[in-house]
Amino acid sequence: MAWHPATIARVLAPVALLACGGGAKPPAAPKPAPTVEVKPPPPPPETEQDREKRRHDDALAIVPDGATCLPVALKNPGAPRLELAAIDRDAVVCAIDQERTRLLGAVACWTVEVSGPNAGVMTYQPATPLPGRGFAVMIDDHCARGFCLPKDVKVPSDSVALMAWNLEGTKIAVLVGDDSFSIRGDKGVTSEPTALHWNGEALFVEASDGATSPVWVFKPSGTAVGPIEALGGKDKAPLSTRNGSFLLLDAKRVAISEQGLSTLTIYETDTGKRSKLVRKVPAPGGACKKDELDARWHDASANISAKCKDFIDRNYTHLIGADAVAGTKNLLVMLRGPRLGELAVIDAKTLAEHKAIKMPWCDAAQGGGPKASAAPAAAPPAPTADKASSFAPAAEKAPDAPARKAKAGPKKPEDPDAGGQ
Repeated sequence: MAWHPATIARVLAPVALLACGGGAKPPAAPKPAPTVEVKPPPPPPETEQDREKRRHDDALAIVPDGATCLPVALKNPGAPRLELAAIDRDAVVCAIDQERTRLLGAVACWTVEVSGPNAGVMTYQPATPLPGRGFAVMIDDHCARGFCLPKDVKVPSDSVALMAWNLEGTKIAVLVGDDSFSIRGDKGVTSEPTALHWNGEALFVEASDGATSPVWVFKPSGTAVGPIEALGGKDKAPLSTRNGSFLLLDAKRVAISEQGLSTLTIYETDTGKRSKLVRKVPAPGGACKKDELDARWHDASANISAKCKDFIDRNYTHLIGADAVAGTKNLLVMLRGPRLGELAVIDAKTLAEHKAIKMPWCDAAQGGGPKASAAPAAAPPAPTADKASSFAPAAEKAPDAPARKAKAGPKKPEDPDAGGQ
């Protein structure tokens, strides 16, 4: 084919003219259609079943399901606290969460052998609240673990409620701030409530003003009985659990331990009768001066000598905050501080220690036990609390009620050293 440059020029010329603007304007670009932002639907509101599953999963991250030893993480500050109860002649230990930003309740529970060749062996059981022993929970949607408050009750700024099941696991008491319960007034609480317990026909409110921690007694109807007072003396000063503890001994007796179980005042819930035991402690000799001991009881961070600190650790520290339940001749005591993870058998009259039972701690390889596998039970619709009572009224047994009932309160466990004294 012959090449014709002139023809190519004639074809390209109009193109050049158009490119220089010599032709019609190009059509305007179409405007984009207006867009409407489509927001995803809001997530459904969290239900009590959702919260229970979340708590369950968080608990298993602390103590794996089926663990037969104590995870070493329980020794850390802020870790769940080991608490003790006697249920159906068994010694039951539960790890109860104390972290105020989550308050999971019972994280794990075990029955513990306290006598025989297997003393100290732990058997895992589902985590449930201990009968009578109170615990703190978070308030969600004006409800505490499914028990809902009247709408006009003001939720405290920390959104924390105090709860306690009765010994039979059939009724629950709930304490929320000052607006929902008449814990104040004549014979009522004068400082900040810190714990709630239920033993027999009495409710007990622990409170603290930063210097002392008295315990007030109420009837389940809300009637105030007053603080548990010291025996003797003219001023009738309330007993304080500061440097001691509040103990649920059995179905009819509670007690207040003072200054590392230096003394134990027993209170009968039916009659209000009190009795007092004194523990014989070795003389400090040159280890502690009186002002050092006084300073330690006033302030746990007080600067004292190394010798005095060692003396206090050997004789008192393991009993500050200790739990105890009563047998026929002895007390079974959950120890604290340097002896955390031990149960001690203590004489019910002299408070002298007879022997110790060591629960096993998990090593790094064990990690607390086998992998988690259990699923939480579904929660029923939330019942509503009645504002007419000073404490939340009786409610039927709920999913996190104590797993086993004791018809007349927790039975006394067999004495670990029965017949061996």
